[in-house]
Amino acid sequence: MSTDTASSQSTETTWATLGGTRLDALAAGTTAHASSLWLVAVVTLVADGALTVYGIRLGLTEVNPVAAGLIADVGIVPALAILKGSAVAVAGAGWVVMPADYRGLVPAGLVLPWAFASVVNAVAIGLAL
Repeated sequence: MSTDTASSQSTETTWATLGGTRLDALAAGTTAHASSLWLVAVVTLVADGALTVYGIRLGLTEVNPVAAGLIADVGIVPALAILKGSAVAVAGAGWVVMPADYRGLVPAGLVLPWAFASVVNAVAIGLAL
């Protein structure tokens, strides 16, 4: 039988205990460069969007089913504005609620998929030309 009671156990959870040393190190590195990461996020957003528009106008197809459906419904540029704007809005909300030591993970979370998509788009366009 335990002498601990529900009221004697701490229910407070901190981000540091959830993350572990690897996440803490990654968070520290990204947070130290957060302003640069936001700039890179904007650049990759524009690159992905521009390459997507160019690729579709060349006759390539969007492989993301959500984006493809929205593009079919409202057009290329409005669909991309909605999708990218939504992602930035969610990231902004995440930035506000994220503990300060982990905020750099937010723009990094935008940069990674948009940079990857930009590379994929550039390769697809290169192969189509």
